Amino acid sequence: MNAPSPLQRLGGRIRERRQAARLSAAWLAQAAGVEAEALSAIEAGERDPDYATVVRLARALDVAVGDLLSAMDED
Repeated sequence: MNAPSPLQRLGGRIRERRQAARLSAAWLAQAAGVEAEALSAIEAGERDPDYATVVRLARALDVAVGDLLSAMDED
């Protein structure tokens, strides 16, 4: 089995933080100004969010941008 890609790790980190905060995907999508389908694809590692989207997601999750992006560098 292959290791998760950087996008999959980023998406997983976003999902982890959202679930830890007990937020619904619909709430986070609305708060971050992204479509629910887009958030689902980001969390699944199927879509590469631009930096502005990552910033909006981090703000809505009340976490540092670096917390989300650091997942991409983990092995």
